[in-house]
Amino acid sequence: MNSAIDSSVKAGLVVENKDGFTSIPAAAGKAVAQVPGVGASSEIRLSQAKVAGVSGTPDVSGVDPATLPSVYKVDWKKGSDATLQRLDGNNVIVSQSWSKSKHKKVGQQVQITTQSGNHATYTIIGTYKNNVHFLGDLAVSNATLARDFKVTEDQFVMFGLKPGANEDQVQGQASHILAAQFPNAQADTKAGFKKKQTDWIGQITAFFYVLLSLAVIVSLFGIVNTLVLAIYERTRELGLLRAVGMSKRQVRRIVRYESVITALIGAILGTVLGVFFAVIISRPLAGEGFKLSFPVGTLVILLILAGLAGVLAAITPARRASKLNVLEALAYE
Repeated sequence: MNSAIDSSVKAGLVVENKDGFTSIPAAAGKAVAQVPGVGASSEIRLSQAKVAGVSGTPDVSGVDPATLPSVYKVDWKKGSDATLQRLDGNNVIVSQSWSKSKHKKVGQQVQITTQSGNHATYTIIGTYKNNVHFLGDLAVSNATLARDFKVTEDQFVMFGLKPGANEDQVQGQASHILAAQFPNAQADTKAGFKKKQTDWIGQITAFFYVLLSLAVIVSLFGIVNTLVLAIYERTRELGLLRAVGMSKRQVRRIVRYESVITALIGAILGTVLGVFFAVIISRPLAGEGFKLSFPVGTLVILLILAGLAGVLAAITPARRASKLNVLEALAYE
């Protein structure tokens, strides 16, 4: 996601609602545009619609064709920045993923029912790769969105910075203006915007780490039970090994090895399956600009932790195995 934002967003400052979802008044962007150091700006607006003949309610973005290329790099599949200039009240551009899934091609017309109840017919004039879903499934001009969708508020306002401008200073002045006039809006540098857009990923990751911890705890009990049962079934074998000279330390080592091997087998199988499903699940997201990346360091650390968990699980069974009475073990049936 970070890579998709870096390759698409050219703006140095982004204004949006503090909750990250609700729109903000158009006047908020105009106020920030007066801050010294702020260059070109472009508003991105958002609505939804129903397209005749297809399922779902795709997101429809409103863009300013004249200023969008200065702050956002559209990843065109069919078309170019010149295509934006043809975004009048009769044309629309669509994301490549939406056009493929709905079997809509350049040159075809789409009949739309807007959230305001209006009906409109647009001709598809281009397709783009919808990186991180900034532009929605369909995109029209802001003038068209205001006319047919009755949407005049902004979802994002992206600002370029003039040469030599300090982004932190500009962000501070913009935040001061917004706090005084539009307290529901906030201004972020590109780095801050990127962090805000990816914070939810960290929250989801933390949730899965909690589930992973619970799974590890259950697995430890499973390994302990398995080892205890194995020692019980191999009582005579362990007694024979002790009788021929194996030390208590060596018995404990054998049990620990079995525990670590068991833990690593589970960890390796889990890693392989995780990577396999990650590849499968990530393929549909490639059309949205997401890139598959494997956290090799994290995976290695988890494998090491799995081995340590195996050592921890072996403590009690290893002590029990080393304390077996040799004579009783040899006589055990």
